[in-house]
Amino acid sequence: MKTIKDVAKAADVSVATVSRVLNNDSAVAAATREHVLQVIAEVGYAPNALGRNLRRNATRRVLVLLPSIAHEFLAGVVRGAEQAAWRRGYQIVVSMTHANAELERQYVHMLLQRSVDGILFMSSHLPAQELSELSARYPAVMCDECIEGAKVPYVGIDNEQAAYEVTRYLIKGGCRRIAIIAHPQGYASRLRTRGYQRALREMGLCDRPEYHAKGDYSFASGARACRQLFSLAEPPDAIFASSDLMAAGVIRRMHEMGLRPGEDAAIFGFDNIHLARILTPTLSTVSQSKLQLGRKAMELLLERIENPGCESRDACIGHRLIFRESTRRIEKTAQAD
Repeated sequence: MKTIKDVAKAADVSVATVSRVLNNDSAVAAATREHVLQVIAEVGYAPNALGRNLRRNATRRVLVLLPSIAHEFLAGVVRGAEQAAWRRGYQIVVSMTHANAELERQYVHMLLQRSVDGILFMSSHLPAQELSELSARYPAVMCDECIEGAKVPYVGIDNEQAAYEVTRYLIKGGCRRIAIIAHPQGYASRLRTRGYQRALREMGLCDRPEYHAKGDYSFASGARACRQLFSLAEPPDAIFASSDLMAAGVIRRMHEMGLRPGEDAAIFGFDNIHLARILTPTLSTVSQSKLQLGRKAMELLLERIENPGCESRDACIGHRLIFRESTRRIEKTAQAD
């Protein structure tokens, strides 16, 4: 079994320097930290966490709560969170709540019992007040989805602005009957709806209630919404789905109905998951870095764990629009300014 002395020898630094890196001492130069962490990974050194945790009354474990493991986007976010945790000497415990508030409370109890040092919520079904009270006493951060009114640090993108840019792009491409498929209970999805509505107002188009369809971010809900929208007397000439899985459901159902996705209606998704690149047609979408989202959320949580008195803050990462075949028909018109 490798020891801290083996790491110091391989990295050509002192044992004290390795110890400071493991303890996240800010006095260590960034280049030195990176070098030592790389050597730790190469030699396979595992710190003796038990003795250190007993001394610090800490577990060096963080709980990551997901609604499910079925969503590729969330899996990418978890990978980013795990990378950030490992670099700081923490392990993550991943659990699924299955959108069940009582099950979620049971997992939260791990924090109250000091079985973990903090919680990263990828979504929550707890009331805003309950989450606020939890965050006031213990380290907690929400990532991607949050509960409106909950006083919990949040990491995400500017969902409203991203949706505004998508809708404006579709309008500039000549689309006038633009539908949106959104999750009515999803905070991020509601922000995307606001961005969609803002673009319609600014571009002089009516916000027509019949072009608002409900979904739950799943493939099946996108397919159901597609059938609903194309049964209208005036079906949409563009559909903006607030997740790529829902957009994939739209594309599949359009094929089944004898319609041409991208031709009979432009399709735009959200998340840029792998599926978006292999659909027929390939899917235009909003890209947000899953790894960066997870890393930033974990860094914010570890900051709260290691500096209990630090001020709570939110963080916003960037996004960009990816244009593929599902909007090819309108591409030249939309991008002409």
